[in-house]
Amino acid sequence: MNRLEEVQVKLQRVRHLIEQRQLSGLLLKTQPNFSWLTAGGLNSVGIATELGVTSILVTPDGLYLIANTIEAPRAMKEEGLGELGFTLLTFDWYENRELQLVREIVGDGSVGCDVAVSGLLHIADDVAKLRYELTEGEVDRYLFLGTKVSTAIENTLMEVKPGDSEAEVIGRLCAELWKDRIDAVGYQSAADERAYLYRHPIPTMRRVDKYLMLCINARYKGLVTSITRLVHFGQPASELLRQFRHNLEIECAMIAKTRVGRPMREPLLTAIEMYEQLGYAGEWKLHHQGGAMGYYARDIRVTPTTQDLVGKNQAFCWNPSISGTKTEDAFIATPDGPKMITGPVVYPAVTVESNGFEFKRPGMLVL
Repeated sequence: MNRLEEVQVKLQRVRHLIEQRQLSGLLLKTQPNFSWLTAGGLNSVGIATELGVTSILVTPDGLYLIANTIEAPRAMKEEGLGELGFTLLTFDWYENRELQLVREIVGDGSVGCDVAVSGLLHIADDVAKLRYELTEGEVDRYLFLGTKVSTAIENTLMEVKPGDSEAEVIGRLCAELWKDRIDAVGYQSAADERAYLYRHPIPTMRRVDKYLMLCINARYKGLVTSITRLVHFGQPASELLRQFRHNLEIECAMIAKTRVGRPMREPLLTAIEMYEQLGYAGEWKLHHQGGAMGYYARDIRVTPTTQDLVGKNQAFCWNPSISGTKTEDAFIATPDGPKMITGPVVYPAVTVESNGFEFKRPGMLVL
């Protein structure tokens, strides 16, 4: 599937939604939805916002890029939107004519939007569901991203030394990712006791003594994956190794239980039972356990009452944690079982069997 074919598949989904909701058009303004519909295009300049600097308008028979005079030339040329069939609607940078241009195309009809805009119908949840089933091209991009991220985080941790700060380790990891135009959209780094104290340990200048947990959400052409790895200097305590193994077993059980057509809550309910059976009752309440992902780090944070079903070729990442340990690798739920996105590359591998599947998982690196 080439890029144009992928865009056409997605336009069919969008136009079906337009027909279902009896709309005259759909306006997409967020960075994730731009990347999704354009099969990997980027409309971001600033990173501290969900909104893109250009918008897409889809009608039953039209496809438009709405951009000011600053963004229009690059978007049409470097993002290849002309070749993908987009018609450019442009305005001067010192004006705000986006909605006027929309109305010139669709008239007084109802228009949906992926963000709240006065006069438009906010249907972000409906749009999100269009993204869930990955195309062939998206699967290929995800596997590329997963290999690069797995390699980058493990190579970075292989080079960590006691005395390095949490922040500088993150900096080295980001530098590795940027070699492939992969950007970090979230990161955590926890040295020693911080790994036990906080579930979201944003990086500080705390220096590593014996133990480091490193996590990152990394984005490539809009798709986001998550990963966590651990390194210990010197032989870890047997209790820590036992806990880490239990953490892996919980995650593998969750992956194995993520079956197409089944409720997303089933893997979580399985995990809750295992937490209790293994002696960690209540730990699951200290942090969300993950869920569906794609153009966001988590499209759905699954809870015990989530009603959504696992979709075909939908990406997931579970992240069970016990105070001091966390395991986290991403995968795609397929009719034949899980296809791993991330996994061990240079780290020691651990084999875990769960519900008829054999998983090759990263162990804890000991230096």
